[in-house]
Amino acid sequence: MKKLIIALLLFASVATSYGQNKYQERQNKAYTEAAAKEFSLDEKQQIEVSEIRMEMVEVYISSNKSFQAGDITKEEKKELTKAASAEFHNKLAKLTGKNYKEMKPWLDNMREELKKVK
Repeated sequence: MKKLIIALLLFASVATSYGQNKYQERQNKAYTEAAAKEFSLDEKQQIEVSEIRMEMVEVYISSNKSFQAGDITKEEKKELTKAASAEFHNKLAKLTGKNYKEMKPWLDNMREELKKVK
């Protein structure tokens, strides 16, 4: 019985992780397509946007897991995610030729649009 419960918990964990990964991929695809349209990005630039966004998302996910596991404090989590976000915005600005202030309305809109991705 104990082995069955452990097996079910392991399966649920793997299934949830797989589902989150697919969800992040769908969000990343939507983000990249919208960025390509908004900033007239070529294929190489689209790949770069996808990669730098996933780097940021991975930091968000790993810092959240570390926080939930008690490995880092809330403040450390905030510092990690803030740094990842700043790095992403700097790379995106360099890639698009727009500064943060110019991109902010689009970024704010995308934050809301990505909530609609299922």
